[in-house]
Amino acid sequence: MTHSRIPHLMLALLLLGLAAPASAQSGTVTYEHTLRFDVNLPPEFEQFAQYMPESATTTFGMDFTEAASMTRAMTNEVELPEGGTSFSDDGANIKISFRGSGGDSDDTASATYVDLDLGTYVEQRTFLGRTFLITGALPELSWKLSGEEGQMLDRHVLKATAMMDTVAVEAWFTPEIPVSLGPAEYGGLPGLILMLSLGEGQQLYEASEIQLDTMPNIAPPDEGREVTREEFETLVAERMEDRMKNMEGAMRIMVRQ
Repeated sequence: MTHSRIPHLMLALLLLGLAAPASAQSGTVTYEHTLRFDVNLPPEFEQFAQYMPESATTTFGMDFTEAASMTRAMTNEVELPEGGTSFSDDGANIKISFRGSGGDSDDTASATYVDLDLGTYVEQRTFLGRTFLITGALPELSWKLSGEEGQMLDRHVLKATAMMDTVAVEAWFTPEIPVSLGPAEYGGLPGLILMLSLGEGQQLYEASEIQLDTMPNIAPPDEGREVTREEFETLVAERMEDRMKNMEGAMRIMVRQ
């Protein structure tokens, strides 16, 4: 993507001209979502860090109208051979396995529904074989226009930034598709978000294909136990802490063998 800078006043006038849609917009956009891993191993296991994956990439499809969207995970690829990797350390043969996505993943976001009229979202997640419906209000981001513009997928895009708690958010959106939506529950700009970065690239959504004027059938997911974001994150943290303790114990046993 190429980009340049334009004066803020000119940018504001440009937005006013482009943000008024002549007709309703609907369609489907495909995003590549890359999640970068920062694995903090105990000091005694730092030599194993080189065998951990650096990132995982998921393909999402998002159907959208002017008032709602539904994002669904399509594929997930971890940057390691399927089945794991093996190595030898001081005579001990050790194998580390990594599980893929879909139904086999320990924590998978299978669908996220956004209702702009209500200002809410419903995210369906699968964790340890159980399905949950996480409900909440859409994040209210105080977007600031940077004055940068560019091209993505033959669309004119503009850059905006915001802070979500302590997380830096950067978005490139196109007023040519005047819907206030983006991947998952992110939006709030006068145009469809084609690229979204969270935490300086810790998570990155990038559109790879856009199909307009389709007629998607969008409805919120309804299967799963309804929980808040805080309740779900507490559950995940407790289970992951148990797993880390079990993994550390197993690795100590393997190293001693």
